[in-house]
Amino acid sequence: MTTDVTLETPCLADTCWQRTAVDSGRVENFDLCQQCFPNGWDDVTEEIETFLYSYRNGSKLHRSVDYDGETDFSMFGPNSGDNGLAAKLEDPEFEPDYEFEWDRQQDSEEVA
Repeated sequence: MTTDVTLETPCLADTCWQRTAVDSGRVENFDLCQQCFPNGWDDVTEEIETFLYSYRNGSKLHRSVDYDGETDFSMFGPNSGDNGLAAKLEDPEFEPDYEFEWDRQQDSEEVA
């Protein structure tokens, strides 16, 4: 039985998530995400009843943010939300801290 967990992961994967029960036969066809479960199956505690997966995002099982436990995910940077790349790009006031050479070439061609 799958529980109604948040469809967001602590890792950087971002896709259209689906839920599957930990004891489902479906999990046999998947590997564990190394960011969500750095110690492999040792990190799958009794607390975790549901995995997140997506066929569009490979064959990995992910942990919901509802199951943060004691695993430190800070080494992977911020996940989606207000700090994510998509949120920054949607902000009309966002300007990157750097510029690629081809950006400068395009800007100078448009001015000329």
